[in-house]
Amino acid sequence: MKVRVGIIGLGKIGHRFGISPQGDPLSHSEGYAQIPNVTILLGIDPDPEACRDFQQRFSQAQVYSTLQDVPDGLHLDVVSVCSPTHLHAQGVIAALAWQPRVILCEKPLGVNAAEAEMMLAACSARGCILITNYSRRWTPMLQALKHLTNRDNGLGTPTGACLRYNGGLLHNGTHWIDMLLALFGSVAGAYRLEKSPVTEDDAPESIALSWNSGLTAYLITVRGTGCSIGEGELWGTGGMLRYSAGGQQVTWQTVQPSQWSGFQELGQAKIICEAGLKGHILGAVTEAVQLAQNGGQPTCSGADGVFALQVVEMAKNNKFLIK
Repeated sequence: MKVRVGIIGLGKIGHRFGISPQGDPLSHSEGYAQIPNVTILLGIDPDPEACRDFQQRFSQAQVYSTLQDVPDGLHLDVVSVCSPTHLHAQGVIAALAWQPRVILCEKPLGVNAAEAEMMLAACSARGCILITNYSRRWTPMLQALKHLTNRDNGLGTPTGACLRYNGGLLHNGTHWIDMLLALFGSVAGAYRLEKSPVTEDDAPESIALSWNSGLTAYLITVRGTGCSIGEGELWGTGGMLRYSAGGQQVTWQTVQPSQWSGFQELGQAKIICEAGLKGHILGAVTEAVQLAQNGGQPTCSGADGVFALQVVEMAKNNKFLIK
């Protein structure tokens, strides 16, 4: 089956990040380009330079500056929505007119949970599978974490986590919220850690999440740096996991007896995942194509995207941990 693809938003993640020096696609367009029997037929972006660059790479595609310019009667199998967050909803709703089997939408799914729920309901009503692209779901890093955080495989009972990030809670912080949800399931509570007013997007930045199991995870924002921050530790009764560079590398330290009577210490760090984020975009777009061909359940669904935003709103509305 030939799979027809359209991309809304031809910026960095949609197209312009291109391919890494190691050959790993860093954009949706280059990911689709590596999948057999896939043809990119549509690109949409208001930036003329982005449109020219995209059409030079994919000469068979029709390129338009707005959603309204797309002619009636277009049929696609998969649509990627890679526009800015505040335009995700209109992109998803417009794409449904093209009768896709699958829509892959960048994170966060919407500007708030209510908007994301509307998008999910609209897709469900049309029989379209909605995928939220929290791309770490498709990485070796997350698979390594899932293995070790199983109570029988090293970490034991999870007791705490401290994750540091920058770039705003909705944009980058929800990556870590989604990762924790994937590992430990639904949270029991979420709280704002900062006394200062919430940010302009009406979301707190440093928050704590709690689970009925007793696990508490702290997400701490790092401000005032131009570097991309994504690192942290996750510990349990059996040891500690540490990831750095957004999950490019994951190490594991096992609890062992200490030289100090009555205490324990962590052993030497061992690298358990060196592939890290390899294939994070290719995995997402490949699954979108496979679901269009065969149906099934997505690794990171529209409902997962909704729940990540619901956690943000829980943190916004619940009490301070620090008074």
